Amino acid sequence: MKLLIKTQVLSIIFAIFWVIYINILAFFDQPDRAIQYINWFVYGFAVLFAIIYFLLTKYVIGHKWLAVPLVIIPYLIIYKSILEEILLRFVSKSYGMIINFLALSTGTIQLIAILFSLVFGIMFSNRPNRA
Repeated sequence: MKLLIKTQVLSIIFAIFWVIYINILAFFDQPDRAIQYINWFVYGFAVLFAIIYFLLTKYVIGHKWLAVPLVIIPYLIIYKSILEEILLRFVSKSYGMIINFLALSTGTIQLIAILFSLVFGIMFSNRPNRA
């Protein structure tokens, strides 16, 4: 039961970081800003958040491989879509269109960052003593 609660909390944290990621990219994607550098921002923030995800996975989940589907499936099906709907309710229509475009275009990069950080976070975490 403790693992299930930890994985759901981690999945919610990942979804919150995804909302932050999308909002930062949407802010920089405005006209007359750094639109020519948006690819650098996409990959730079993906690497930054992947490091954060790695550390969270390493210290919250530990060395439990069962946690990977318990984090990824609720993140993709439940929390990401709920937080996206909440975000789109609070923003204007034009900003919402930018958010939808960025969510579709950067979704695979974010998912790959989460998967790599989950796998490496579990691999490099300390195994519990079985003695």
